[in-house]
Amino acid sequence: MLRHPIPPKHISTLVTLCFVLSACTTHSPPQAPSSPDSLPEQTVKTARSPQLLTVISSHGVQEISPTVVGFDAPPSTEDDATPASKQQQQQADFTDPLEFINRPIFAFNDVLYSYFMIPLSRGYNKIMPDPAKTGVSHFFANIREPINGINNLLQGKGAALGSNVSRFMINSTLGIFGLFDPAEAWFGIEGRVSYLDDTLRSYAVGYGSYIVLPFLGSSDLRNGFSVIVESIASPIHQITDDPQTSYLQAYEGFHDAVPKLLAYEDLRKDKDDPYVFFRNLHMQSVLRDRQFPTQEPRQQKDSAKDEGESTPLLHDASEQP
Repeated sequence: MLRHPIPPKHISTLVTLCFVLSACTTHSPPQAPSSPDSLPEQTVKTARSPQLLTVISSHGVQEISPTVVGFDAPPSTEDDATPASKQQQQQADFTDPLEFINRPIFAFNDVLYSYFMIPLSRGYNKIMPDPAKTGVSHFFANIREPINGINNLLQGKGAALGSNVSRFMINSTLGIFGLFDPAEAWFGIEGRVSYLDDTLRSYAVGYGSYIVLPFLGSSDLRNGFSVIVESIASPIHQITDDPQTSYLQAYEGFHDAVPKLLAYEDLRKDKDDPYVFFRNLHMQSVLRDRQFPTQEPRQQKDSAKDEGESTPLLHDASEQP
Protein backbone atom coordinates (compact mmCIF):
# COMPACT_ATOMS: atom_id res chain seq x y z
CA MET A 1 0.00 0.00 0.00
CA LEU A 2 1.26 3.65 -0.89
CA ARG A 3 1.68 6.06 1.97
CA HIS A 4 0.86 9.78 1.84
CA PRO A 5 1.41 12.54 4.40
CA ILE A 6 -1.30 14.43 6.24
CA PRO A 7 -1.07 18.15 7.00
CA PRO A 8 -0.48 18.64 10.76
CA LYS A 9 -3.72 20.59 11.21
CA HIS A 10 -5.67 17.44 10.29
CA ILE A 11 -3.66 15.05 12.46
CA SER A 12 -5.59 15.60 15.70
CA THR A 13 -8.87 15.00 13.89
CA LEU A 14 -7.64 11.73 12.41
CA VAL A 15 -6.17 10.59 15.74
CA THR A 16 -9.55 11.13 17.36
CA LEU A 17 -11.27 9.31 14.50
CA CYS A 18 -8.96 6.30 14.81
CA PHE A 19 -9.58 6.05 18.56
CA VAL A 20 -13.35 6.26 18.03
CA LEU A 21 -13.24 3.61 15.32
CA SER A 22 -11.01 1.42 17.45
CA ALA A 23 -13.47 1.67 20.31
CA CYS A 24 -16.34 0.75 18.00
CA THR A 25 -14.42 -2.24 16.74
CA THR A 26 -13.53 -3.39 20.24
CA HIS A 27 -16.89 -3.00 21.93
CA SER A 28 -19.37 -3.66 19.13
CA PRO A 29 -18.11 -6.56 17.02
CA PRO A 30 -20.59 -8.52 14.94
CA GLN A 31 -21.58 -11.81 16.52
CA ALA A 32 -19.96 -14.69 14.68
CA PRO A 33 -21.84 -18.00 14.61
CA SER A 34 -20.64 -20.40 17.25
CA SER A 35 -20.37 -23.44 15.00
CA PRO A 36 -20.15 -24.33 11.30
CA ASP A 37 -23.60 -25.93 11.50
CA SER A 38 -25.19 -22.54 12.13
CA LEU A 39 -23.56 -21.01 9.01
CA PRO A 40 -24.76 -21.26 5.42
CA GLU A 41 -23.17 -24.22 3.69
CA GLN A 42 -21.30 -21.98 1.25
CA THR A 43 -19.72 -19.96 4.10
CA VAL A 44 -18.32 -23.06 5.80
CA LYS A 45 -16.80 -24.20 2.54
CA THR A 46 -15.13 -20.81 2.10
CA ALA A 47 -13.63 -20.85 5.57
CA ARG A 48 -11.85 -24.13 4.85
CA SER A 49 -10.29 -22.87 1.63
CA PRO A 50 -7.08 -20.79 1.93
CA GLN A 51 -7.76 -19.25 -1.50
CA LEU A 52 -11.04 -17.56 -0.48
CA LEU A 53 -11.98 -14.87 2.00
CA THR A 54 -15.23 -14.43 3.92
CA VAL A 55 -16.27 -10.86 4.75
CA ILE A 56 -19.15 -10.27 7.17
CA SER A 57 -21.03 -6.98 7.16
CA SER A 58 -24.51 -5.64 7.76
CA HIS A 59 -25.32 -6.66 4.19
CA GLY A 60 -24.56 -10.32 4.85
CA VAL A 61 -21.71 -12.70 4.06
CA GLN A 62 -19.55 -12.35 0.94
CA GLU A 63 -16.86 -14.53 -0.60
CA ILE A 64 -13.78 -12.91 -2.14
CA SER A 65 -11.14 -14.71 -4.18
CA PRO A 66 -7.62 -13.21 -3.95
CA THR A 67 -7.42 -12.15 -7.60
CA VAL A 68 -4.56 -9.78 -6.80
CA VAL A 69 -2.32 -12.71 -5.89
CA GLY A 70 -2.52 -14.72 -9.09
CA PHE A 71 -1.22 -18.02 -7.73
CA ASP A 72 -2.19 -20.58 -5.10
CA ALA A 73 -1.63 -19.89 -1.44
CA PRO A 74 0.92 -22.01 0.45
CA PRO A 75 -0.36 -24.84 2.66
CA SER A 76 -1.66 -23.78 6.05
CA THR A 77 0.73 -24.23 8.98
CA GLU A 78 -2.17 -24.60 11.41
CA ASP A 79 -2.48 -28.34 10.91
CA ASP A 80 -3.61 -28.95 14.46
CA ALA A 81 -6.53 -26.54 14.24
CA THR A 82 -10.00 -27.97 13.75
CA PRO A 83 -12.19 -26.84 10.82
CA ALA A 84 -14.51 -25.14 13.32
CA SER A 85 -11.72 -23.13 14.96
CA LYS A 86 -10.29 -22.14 11.56
CA GLN A 87 -13.74 -21.00 10.49
CA GLN A 88 -14.26 -18.94 13.63
CA GLN A 89 -10.81 -17.32 13.25
CA GLN A 90 -11.67 -16.39 9.65
CA GLN A 91 -14.97 -14.87 10.82
CA ALA A 92 -13.20 -12.85 13.53
CA ASP A 93 -10.45 -11.54 11.23
CA PHE A 94 -12.43 -10.27 8.27
CA THR A 95 -15.43 -8.18 9.27
CA ASP A 96 -16.83 -4.74 8.45
CA PRO A 97 -18.41 -3.59 11.74
CA LEU A 98 -17.97 0.09 10.85
CA GLU A 99 -19.99 0.00 7.65
CA PHE A 100 -22.56 2.38 9.15
CA ILE A 101 -19.91 5.14 9.20
CA ASN A 102 -17.74 3.91 6.31
CA ARG A 103 -20.51 4.25 3.72
CA PRO A 104 -21.24 7.97 4.35
CA ILE A 105 -17.51 8.74 4.27
CA PHE A 106 -17.14 6.74 1.04
CA ALA A 107 -20.05 8.70 -0.50
CA PHE A 108 -18.37 11.98 0.51
CA ASN A 109 -15.06 10.86 -1.01
CA ASP A 110 -16.80 9.70 -4.18
CA VAL A 111 -18.29 13.15 -4.79
CA LEU A 112 -14.99 14.85 -3.90
CA TYR A 113 -13.00 12.65 -6.30
CA SER A 114 -15.52 12.85 -9.16
CA TYR A 115 -16.16 16.60 -9.17
CA PHE A 116 -12.92 18.08 -7.85
CA MET A 117 -9.91 15.82 -7.44
CA ILE A 118 -10.17 13.95 -10.75
CA PRO A 119 -10.60 17.10 -12.92
CA LEU A 120 -7.70 18.69 -11.02
CA SER A 121 -5.59 15.58 -11.59
CA ARG A 122 -6.30 15.64 -15.33
CA GLY A 123 -5.10 19.23 -15.54
CA TYR A 124 -2.01 18.51 -13.45
CA ASN A 125 -1.14 15.45 -15.51
CA LYS A 126 -1.54 17.41 -18.74
CA ILE A 127 0.55 20.47 -17.89
CA MET A 128 3.25 18.74 -15.82
CA PRO A 129 6.09 17.38 -18.03
CA ASP A 130 7.09 13.77 -17.34
CA PRO A 131 10.68 14.68 -16.33
CA ALA A 132 9.29 17.18 -13.81
CA LYS A 133 6.90 14.58 -12.36
CA THR A 134 9.78 12.11 -12.06
CA GLY A 135 11.93 14.71 -10.29
CA VAL A 136 9.16 15.50 -7.80
CA SER A 137 8.69 11.79 -7.07
CA HIS A 138 12.44 11.37 -6.51
CA PHE A 139 12.54 14.40 -4.22
CA PHE A 140 9.81 13.17 -1.88
CA ALA A 141 11.09 9.57 -2.01
CA ASN A 142 14.51 10.81 -0.87
CA ILE A 143 13.00 12.79 2.02
CA ARG A 144 11.38 9.66 3.46
CA GLU A 145 14.55 7.52 3.29
CA PRO A 146 15.26 8.07 7.03
CA ILE A 147 11.80 6.70 7.85
CA ASN A 148 12.41 3.74 5.55
CA GLY A 149 15.65 3.11 7.43
CA ILE A 150 13.99 3.20 10.85
CA ASN A 151 11.32 0.73 9.76
CA ASN A 152 13.86 -1.61 8.20
CA LEU A 153 15.94 -1.40 11.39
CA LEU A 154 12.92 -2.32 13.52
CA GLN A 155 12.29 -5.27 11.22
CA GLY A 156 15.90 -6.44 11.54
CA LYS A 157 16.72 -5.86 7.86
CA GLY A 158 20.32 -4.70 7.98
CA ALA A 159 20.94 -4.79 4.24
CA ALA A 160 17.83 -2.72 3.57
CA LEU A 161 18.91 -0.21 6.23
CA GLY A 162 22.30 0.10 4.53
CA SER A 163 20.59 0.78 1.21
CA ASN A 164 18.44 3.50 2.80
CA VAL A 165 21.45 5.26 4.35
CA SER A 166 23.52 5.03 1.14
CA ARG A 167 20.70 6.25 -1.06
CA PHE A 168 19.96 9.21 1.20
CA MET A 169 23.60 10.34 1.26
CA ILE A 170 24.18 9.90 -2.47
CA ASN A 171 20.89 11.32 -3.72
CA SER A 172 20.94 14.28 -1.33
CA THR A 173 24.34 15.34 -2.71
CA LEU A 174 25.01 14.00 -6.21
CA GLY A 175 21.27 13.85 -6.88
CA ILE A 176 20.80 17.57 -6.06
CA PHE A 177 18.59 17.25 -2.98
CA GLY A 178 16.98 14.10 -4.30
CA LEU A 179 15.69 15.44 -7.61
CA PHE A 180 17.67 12.68 -9.35
CA ASP A 181 18.46 9.09 -8.40
CA PRO A 182 22.17 8.45 -9.09
CA ALA A 183 22.21 5.88 -6.26
CA GLU A 184 20.34 3.44 -8.48
CA ALA A 185 21.37 4.76 -11.90
CA TRP A 186 25.12 4.87 -11.19
CA PHE A 187 25.66 2.53 -8.22
CA GLY A 188 22.81 0.05 -8.58
CA ILE A 189 21.44 0.69 -5.06
CA GLU A 190 17.73 0.03 -5.33
CA GLY A 191 15.12 1.58 -3.08
CA ARG A 192 13.95 -0.42 -0.05
CA VAL A 193 10.77 1.38 0.98
CA SER A 194 9.20 0.29 4.25
CA TYR A 195 6.31 1.72 6.26
CA LEU A 196 5.31 1.55 9.89
CA ASP A 197 2.39 -0.57 8.68
CA ASP A 198 4.91 -3.14 7.41
CA THR A 199 6.77 -3.03 10.73
CA LEU A 200 3.61 -3.60 12.76
CA ARG A 201 2.59 -6.45 10.47
CA SER A 202 6.01 -8.06 10.90
CA TYR A 203 5.31 -8.14 14.66
CA ALA A 204 1.97 -9.89 14.03
CA VAL A 205 -0.16 -6.79 14.77
CA GLY A 206 -3.53 -7.28 13.11
CA TYR A 207 -5.09 -4.77 10.76
CA GLY A 208 -7.85 -4.04 13.30
CA SER A 209 -10.83 -3.26 11.11
CA TYR A 210 -11.59 -1.98 7.64
CA ILE A 211 -12.20 1.78 7.60
CA VAL A 212 -12.73 4.50 5.02
CA LEU A 213 -10.85 7.70 5.81
CA PRO A 214 -12.06 11.14 4.68
CA PHE A 215 -10.08 12.23 1.59
CA LEU A 216 -7.76 9.21 1.87
CA GLY A 217 -10.05 6.32 0.99
CA SER A 218 -9.89 2.62 1.90
CA SER A 219 -7.68 1.72 4.82
CA ASP A 220 -7.68 -0.06 8.17
CA LEU A 221 -6.85 0.89 11.74
CA ARG A 222 -3.25 -0.34 11.58
CA ASN A 223 -2.61 1.44 8.31
CA GLY A 224 -4.34 4.63 9.48
CA PHE A 225 -2.15 4.68 12.59
CA SER A 226 0.88 4.29 10.31
CA VAL A 227 -0.19 7.31 8.26
CA ILE A 228 -0.57 9.55 11.30
CA VAL A 229 2.71 8.58 12.94
CA GLU A 230 4.77 8.89 9.75
CA SER A 231 3.17 12.26 8.96
CA ILE A 232 4.24 13.55 12.37
CA ALA A 233 7.73 12.04 12.03
CA SER A 234 8.32 13.20 8.44
CA PRO A 235 11.73 14.87 7.95
CA ILE A 236 9.87 17.66 6.13
CA HIS A 237 9.19 19.11 9.58
CA GLN A 238 12.94 19.46 10.11
CA ILE A 239 13.61 21.45 6.94
CA THR A 240 10.51 23.67 6.73
CA ASP A 241 8.18 25.62 9.00
CA ASP A 242 4.40 26.00 8.84
CA PRO A 243 2.59 26.78 6.67
CA GLN A 244 5.20 25.60 4.14
CA THR A 245 5.28 22.17 5.79
CA SER A 246 1.54 21.70 5.33
CA TYR A 247 1.75 22.86 1.72
CA LEU A 248 4.56 20.44 0.93
CA GLN A 249 2.82 17.49 2.57
CA ALA A 250 -0.46 18.24 0.85
CA TYR A 251 1.31 18.54 -2.50
CA GLU A 252 3.17 15.27 -1.96
CA GLY A 253 -0.10 13.49 -1.19
CA PHE A 254 -1.80 14.93 -4.27
CA HIS A 255 1.17 14.17 -6.54
CA ASP A 256 1.27 10.53 -5.42
CA ALA A 257 -2.52 10.18 -5.70
CA VAL A 258 -2.86 11.49 -9.28
CA PRO A 259 -2.37 8.11 -11.06
CA LYS A 260 -4.93 6.42 -8.79
CA LEU A 261 -7.37 9.29 -9.13
CA LEU A 262 -7.18 9.02 -12.91
CA ALA A 263 -7.92 5.28 -12.65
CA TYR A 264 -10.78 5.73 -10.18
CA GLU A 265 -13.47 6.42 -12.77
CA ASP A 266 -12.72 3.25 -14.74
CA LEU A 267 -12.64 1.15 -11.58
CA ARG A 268 -15.92 2.59 -10.33
CA LYS A 269 -17.77 2.46 -13.65
CA ASP A 270 -20.90 0.26 -13.83
CA LYS A 271 -20.48 -1.05 -10.28
CA ASP A 272 -23.80 -1.82 -8.56
CA ASP A 273 -22.22 -1.13 -5.16
CA PRO A 274 -18.92 0.78 -5.46
CA TYR A 275 -18.40 0.69 -1.69
CA VAL A 276 -18.34 -3.11 -1.67
CA PHE A 277 -16.09 -3.20 -4.75
CA PHE A 278 -13.39 -0.97 -3.24
CA ARG A 279 -13.69 -2.62 0.17
CA ASN A 280 -13.12 -6.01 -1.45
CA LEU A 281 -10.05 -4.73 -3.29
CA HIS A 282 -8.57 -3.60 0.00
CA MET A 283 -9.49 -6.85 1.74
CA GLN A 284 -7.79 -8.79 -1.07
CA SER A 285 -4.56 -7.02 -0.17
CA VAL A 286 -5.07 -7.97 3.49
CA LEU A 287 -5.61 -11.59 2.47
CA ARG A 288 -2.52 -11.52 0.25
CA ASP A 289 -0.35 -10.25 3.11
CA ARG A 290 -1.72 -12.97 5.36
CA GLN A 291 -1.13 -15.78 2.85
CA PHE A 292 2.34 -14.64 1.82
CA PRO A 293 3.94 -13.19 4.98
CA THR A 294 7.51 -13.92 3.82
CA GLN A 295 7.25 -11.81 0.66
CA GLU A 296 8.93 -8.41 0.76
CA PRO A 297 6.28 -5.81 1.72
CA ARG A 298 7.52 -3.37 -0.92
CA GLN A 299 7.42 -6.05 -3.62
CA GLN A 300 3.89 -6.94 -2.56
CA LYS A 301 2.73 -3.34 -2.80
CA ASP A 302 4.36 -2.72 -6.17
CA SER A 303 2.86 -5.94 -7.55
CA ALA A 304 -0.55 -5.03 -6.22
CA LYS A 305 -0.31 -1.54 -7.66
CA ASP A 306 0.42 -3.00 -11.09
CA GLU A 307 -2.68 -5.19 -10.75
CA GLY A 308 -4.88 -2.30 -9.65
CA GLU A 309 -4.96 -2.78 -5.88
CA SER A 310 -7.09 -0.34 -3.94
CA THR A 311 -5.11 1.78 -1.48
CA PRO A 312 -5.73 5.06 0.31
CA LEU A 313 -5.49 8.00 -2.03
CA LEU A 314 -3.87 10.75 -0.01
CA HIS A 315 -1.94 8.70 2.35
CA ASP A 316 -0.50 4.09 1.76
CA ALA A 317 -3.35 4.45 4.50
CA SER A 318 -0.43 1.27 1.42
CA GLU A 319 -2.24 1.74 -1.03
CA GLN A 320 -6.44 4.49 -4.18
CA PRO A 321 -9.84 5.54 -3.08
